[in-house]
Amino acid sequence: MTTGTEPRPLELLSLGAGVQSTTALLMSLAGDLPPLAGAIFADTGWEPAAVYEHLGRLETVAAAAGVPVHRVGKPVGIREAALDPATRFASIPAFYANDDGSTGRGKRQCTNEFKIEPIRSLLWKLHREAGRPGIRQWFGISWDEAQRMRDSDARYIDHHYPLIDLRMTRRDCLAWLAEAGWETPRSACIGCPFHSDAEWRRIRDNDPAAWADAVDFDARIRHGHGLHKTAPAGRVYLHRQRVPLDEADLRTVEQKGQGSMFPEFADDDCDTGYCGR
Repeated sequence: MTTGTEPRPLELLSLGAGVQSTTALLMSLAGDLPPLAGAIFADTGWEPAAVYEHLGRLETVAAAAGVPVHRVGKPVGIREAALDPATRFASIPAFYANDDGSTGRGKRQCTNEFKIEPIRSLLWKLHREAGRPGIRQWFGISWDEAQRMRDSDARYIDHHYPLIDLRMTRRDCLAWLAEAGWETPRSACIGCPFHSDAEWRRIRDNDPAAWADAVDFDARIRHGHGLHKTAPAGRVYLHRQRVPLDEADLRTVEQKGQGSMFPEFADDDCDTGYCGR
């Protein structure tokens, strides 16, 4: 808690460029939320083209209001790192099947290395440059995702969830964006193993370039060095069915019938508030 002699905290948004964080940024620019000192987009280098186009538009309107949007990231993007044997690769939560019949899943190190660490590094830099005030780090998590809220592990950072304070759901965000004249693409790495079947279908049917990229990446990591450590005697896949992505059964639940062994939606999701949204 600050006193009258302490500087006001820096209000900084973790911008995933998805529906919720876009809503938080635009609501701030519109005066419906407090003013921001800036927004930070952690670029893994593997977002769909539509997301980068959307981000560019956000940068333009934010800059016109005097709010900088910072892009941060690693020198080598997540896709390139995964395919380069000379690079220390942060594991993605892909699925593996060993030759002895056992199965498992890789560790999720990618969010920390490609999202959290670059953002935290910039937060520390801005904290020092501003005379070490507190930081209120905004997250685009909506009321229907309240279970994703997390306390900060840094003494100078307080996590803030403005959409939850307003009890705005994702549907409310979509309605607000529509009224403001904005359409927001789905923000996530093209080859994220957390994609549901519905999301894989959306990519396959609406973004041929991204689908071809994901299929190619999936084939290349079958014995890729980054995940091969987790599956030393097996094969690695992006899809939970543990088959090549372009052979996965992506039919809807209705199309599959009640006896399907594979769910329509993912069993879990990236719950940190850094990926997408």
